[in-house]
Amino acid sequence: VHGLIAAPSDQGQDQWGCYSSAIAGADDTAIGTGAQNTIDIEAGCTTSGTAADICANLTLGGYSDWFLPSKNELNEMYLNLHQQGLGGFANDWYWSSTEFNNLYAWIQSFDSYGYPSYTNKNLNWVYVRAVRAF
Repeated sequence: VHGLIAAPSDQGQDQWGCYSSAIAGADDTAIGTGAQNTIDIEAGCTTSGTAADICANLTLGGYSDWFLPSKNELNEMYLNLHQQGLGGFANDWYWSSTEFNNLYAWIQSFDSYGYPSYTNKNLNWVYVRAVRAF
């Protein structure tokens, strides 16, 4: 893997999913772990239309290997794309694939502060942006 490519636009706003259910393996934060987190979320959460599900089932630009970025991958997107005026991100919150616990998942602010936090997995106003590795 050489790097990550962000989808050129958001995939909408939706829930992280499976509120009150811990997803085994979906707690990695490091760069390079978003794809596996997404696989783990898909295996442990059968709810369709969640943030991970949207990314895992996305076909865009001839590629179908999209995933929801990990906490640290999402932070790199903020630093290397949004802070440089690239990517067309909203000045709002984005989901990561990193679960905090059975009730919460990590999110990243894409406003001028750019800090991570965590919030309820059932909130449907958080943005989703898929990435793929190359």
